[in-house]
Amino acid sequence: MKSNRKLYRYGVLASVSLGVFLMAAAASAKVEGQCAVCHTMHNSQDGTPMAVDAAGAPQTAPNEVLLVKGCVACHTGTNQQRVAGTFTIPFVNSTTTPTYGADGTTGDTLAGGNFYWVATTGGGVDSTGHNVATDGLSGQDATLGTTPPGYTGGATLPQLTCAGTNGCHGDKAIDSDFGAISGSHHADDSAIDGTTVAKSYRFLDGIIGIEDWDWEYTPTSTEHNQYKGVARTTENDEDPQSISSLCAQCHDSFHNGAGEVGGTNPTTGVFASPWVRHPTDFDMGNIADTTTEYYSYGGANNDYQVTAPVASSDLSLGVVSQVTFNNDTIVTCIACHRAHGTPNDDLLRWDYSVVNAGVSGTGACFTCHTTK
Repeated sequence: MKSNRKLYRYGVLASVSLGVFLMAAAASAKVEGQCAVCHTMHNSQDGTPMAVDAAGAPQTAPNEVLLVKGCVACHTGTNQQRVAGTFTIPFVNSTTTPTYGADGTTGDTLAGGNFYWVATTGGGVDSTGHNVATDGLSGQDATLGTTPPGYTGGATLPQLTCAGTNGCHGDKAIDSDFGAISGSHHADDSAIDGTTVAKSYRFLDGIIGIEDWDWEYTPTSTEHNQYKGVARTTENDEDPQSISSLCAQCHDSFHNGAGEVGGTNPTTGVFASPWVRHPTDFDMGNIADTTTEYYSYGGANNDYQVTAPVASSDLSLGVVSQVTFNNDTIVTCIACHRAHGTPNDDLLRWDYSVVNAGVSGTGACFTCHTTK
């Protein structure tokens, strides 16, 4: 009886603690719910491993941080409409073909896209997504190996992972998916200021932005992610908090470097047309002639276009619903691409092969190049 009373007392404390945890979670985007859904103390129950893979099958090896599932397994599933005030998991890998639509703004694909098409389950088409090694999501790119396009670092890189030193999310000083992200799902994320992994945009360490509450399941001009950009004037000017600077960590020559992007005299660092690569971290409002095609972005009212999202340099102004071309029409890498993957080549938001100048003049590239 003494032992039972002791267990009961611990159980009451655990229940109270969980209740406090749930109330705290309800006020932000932190993970909430029963601890045992995500964690296991010993990876064993009735002689069977508790850890499972993305298909739900038991895996013998335990996961770090006492997790039942790894990154990929936890984020594998089919997205559904999120109801305000409820917690759910953003799924970035599907086991069946996701609904994508013409540009991924309809259906069940979230802002970052989906690994389905590059993963083995979707046919393993290298050009449709980032080849991530975590949990065996994808093999190496058959053509590129582990060298990212536009990478000028010289050293041979390991295959990309979800997080850590060789990944996009989490603390890059930690060479482990689990270690790099550890604690962030439970930490204070009320202010996305880049000071910690948890307080960084989508756990992209140091990057800031405004996070749409349903991960752009139903994006509109008034409800969407707001990305951080920098309206730079030289090729070497960078803002380490901007979303494009994250991409530039691997695809650097596509983003910065003398003579790498544009300028009539590369040695002067002038960041202007004629471009040698599509500009990023460039504000369309920097073009003085307001009669050019770019000023028709968003139509007559210049409504923000979720099909080709632009960034702003001042996030204190909140989510932009109508652009003003005053540092709020900044072109970024993800204006055209999705980070995880799409059904299109080069992770593009739309099928580039059907974009025909003078024939179909709406959407896709024509969102910005309105007169083409």
